[in-house]
Order: sequence, then C-alpha cells, then structure tokens
Amino acid sequence: MESSDKASRLIGKLLLILLLLITGWAAYTQFDSPFVQILSAKDNQAVYLAILTKPAMIASYNPHTHKAVLTQIPRKKTEKNLKTDAQNLFQTAGISPRPLRYYMPRDIKRDEYWLQFREDLTNWRTKPYLAGRILFDYLQALHDKRTNLKPSEFFLLALDGSRLELTDFTLINTKEDKKKKGQTPKISEVAPDSILPPVEDRAPLAMEDRPLVLEVLNASGVKGAALDLTQYLRDQAQKGLLHVDVLNYDNYPGERQKQTRIIDFTGRRAHLKQLSTAIGVNNEIVSEKQDTAMFDARIIIGEDFKQPL
Repeated sequence: MESSDKASRLIGKLLLILLLLITGWAAYTQFDSPFVQILSAKDNQAVYLAILTKPAMIASYNPHTHKAVLTQIPRKKTEKNLKTDAQNLFQTAGISPRPLRYYMPRDIKRDEYWLQFREDLTNWRTKPYLAGRILFDYLQALHDKRTNLKPSEFFLLALDGSRLELTDFTLINTKEDKKKKGQTPKISEVAPDSILPPVEDRAPLAMEDRPLVLEVLNASGVKGAALDLTQYLRDQAQKGLLHVDVLNYDNYPGERQKQTRIIDFTGRRAHLKQLSTAIGVNNEIVSEKQDTAMFDARIIIGEDFKQPL
C-alpha cells in the first residue's frame, strides 16, 4: 500500500514537471515567434504564409478582422530549396514578412488543393475527423520538411481558422492585374488593402454610407433567376433589412456556372459578407480590383443557388 502511494506521488510530480515544461515551452515560443505574437495580440497586423502550389499562392490572415486573402503569384521557375522558393515568391509580391513561413502540400496543384481546403473548411464541423486529417497532414509536412511552421504557430493559426467561413476568404489573381506583358505587379499595387484587410470598408464609389451597388447575372440556366433575386434584394432594401441597390440584372454572357459567386470590385468585404449570408451563398469572395467600377460587386447565380424566401 505504501509503495503504491509513493508511485502515485512520483507520477504526480512527473506530471507536474511535464506541465511546467510545456508551460515554459509555450511561454518561450510566445516570446520567440513574431508569428505567434501577432496571432495572440490580434492587433491590426497580418501573418503571411507562402503556399508552394503550382501556381503558388501567398496567404495572409489578419486576426483582428478575421479576414484571409489568397493571392495567386505566377512564378517563372521553382527552386529546389523551399525556403529560397518562398523568398522569391515574397520578393515577387513586394513584401518582406517576418518571420518567413512556407508550406508545400502533398498535392501541389493549386486548384485541387484549394478545392480540398474549401471542402474541409465547410464540412469539418459536421465531420470532426477532417480536423484530424488536417493535423496529420501538417505533422507529415513537418516531418518531410515541407513546412517551417512551428507547432505553436500551426496550433494558433488552426484555432483562428476554425472560426472562419468561406465568405471570410478573398481570392486575388495577379495575372489579371498585370500592367505590362511579362511583368507581375507588386501586391501593394494590385490591392493595397487586400493583404491587410482593413478594419473599415473604404470603397471608392460615391459618398459614405451609401448602399452596396450590385449587378446580378444569371448563369444557372433557370429562367428568371436574376429577376427573382433582384426583386428579393430590392424588397429587403425597402424594408431596411439590407443596404443594397441592384443597378442591373441580366443573363450571364457565358456558359452555365455550377457555383454561385460574388465578385468584389471595391473592397467592401464586411458588407459583402452580410449580403452573402442574407442570400445563402457560402463561397469565397473573388476580388477583381477595378478603378472605374460601376458596381461594388457582381453576383453570378450558379446552378447551386436557392432563391431566399
């Protein structure tokens, strides 16, 4: 009986020592990593991650606004050294993150990686095993040296990411914003407020406090879908439930689209997220900066769209 008590006390002491070591390690990483400090402080700063897919992307996340931006960066060549590859990527984008962090997924095709990420983000709450798979993928990448994200950085990033929805993501394709052929503009030139999402919207159209100016295009194949949504939005605006103004509605001048998309022209992300929630669209927002835009955003109705009641 006495030996059993001694063993219990010994185990208790060992667990206490282990707890103190873990606490000390956590405190050290908190002090040591600027990445962790930004995520913990939730100041109006962004953390950056080079995602080494083909083509590559730079992901930025602002923990203060809970907004994430994925910017596609074309690359002329891929380096054998991942750190060098990430440095070149950030240099092309015209930013110097501290610290420099990168991640190369097992499947390096950008479109396939993004589709899988979308599915995981949408479904992990109803399928908790997806969170385990994400953790396994990270540990495998850490073992294979495909990432230099520290465990504490990954944990805090995943914790914040668990609260995000697809509407919190903005996609930017710098290929569409080239000023000259063969020249990739710096991210600050393409979308100055996209990498660090602003606390308040700063849309360049007209006066402050104006309605969100929209265009609705029907790419669903269902006759009258654009008119139905337009009438719904105008009715909601008249009731004071939505601050929007549908300036134009029409058929989409291309092939049918499977998914409904919201395209942002002027950077009013907070209002666009409210809009997407109101009409039941839970997809990422695509950013296409236009200095002479006639609309704040365009809604392209896809085959998945269900008219709100």
